[in-house]
Amino acid sequence: MPDSSNKDIKPTEKNIGVVIVIEDKDRIAPTEDAKHLSADTGFPIVNRGPTKAHTHLNTRQSKAKNKKSHKNTKSSVHNDNNDATTLIEWQLVYTSEGLALRLSNEPSWGDIIVDFNSAALNYRKQHGGGRNEALAKAIGIKGKESLSVIDCTAGMGNDSFVMASVGASVIMLERSPVIAALLQDAINRIDGHPDLSERLTLHKGDARDYILQQGEKGNSKAISDVIYLDPMFPHKKKSALVKKEMRAFQQLLGEDMDSAQLLEAALKYAGNRVVVKRPSYAEPIELSSGRLPNTAIESKKHRFDVYIQH
Repeated sequence: MPDSSNKDIKPTEKNIGVVIVIEDKDRIAPTEDAKHLSADTGFPIVNRGPTKAHTHLNTRQSKAKNKKSHKNTKSSVHNDNNDATTLIEWQLVYTSEGLALRLSNEPSWGDIIVDFNSAALNYRKQHGGGRNEALAKAIGIKGKESLSVIDCTAGMGNDSFVMASVGASVIMLERSPVIAALLQDAINRIDGHPDLSERLTLHKGDARDYILQQGEKGNSKAISDVIYLDPMFPHKKKSALVKKEMRAFQQLLGEDMDSAQLLEAALKYAGNRVVVKRPSYAEPIELSSGRLPNTAIESKKHRFDVYIQH
């Protein structure tokens, strides 16, 4: 699976400290992966001993292992005895489950892991999803053998996974080196679906810069059949999962203030259409041109605004 790394990534996330911790020490691969990640991002590799808070958390999590395996933390490496992690908020931890994002001063959150092998995503892939899903309809893949998509806001990768599952070749753009590391680890761990890993390509960098650079240097105006956006938007839902992931993303990335500029760039260089995912209660993104979506595809929780290119 190709990885088009961007070496201009900054080694800090909005002035929030990030470190790499190796918890799965029984295998060689995590240590080697940690070295590569440190070299790529500038994040240091540190050793940490368990804190009382996370020792207590791990005891509770072990009881719920079958239900929430993605939160399983066999040992904790959050702290040493000098309370050093009070200065370190984010930890990228190599666990036996995969690369996890851990907030050192929020032990109740557990681990955030991107897992394309999860039961939920595989069920979605195998039952009732496919090309009848609202997202598949929105990108217009029905009746096509293939489709190229640029996902400008990859995030946890769920939408990219669905689009690849229905046959699209997806370039995932992610500007956060922390979130990009979680995505790359998830792609590397895809099991039993080699076709999916071949259709998912990760590019680390700013989406608008990528679109403009590709558009300006390309011979053709269109750089992809579809350009897909899912800007961060305040969620009304109060579930623990949404709250945890969205709060993590907002702390890492700050507010999403460039949605209109990103949409304008996408409209300039998309071949067939631009699709913007919005909460069902949200208005379309306001553009200086006044352009509105040509149509919208509704799902239970979201709306996909579709801009058809003429």
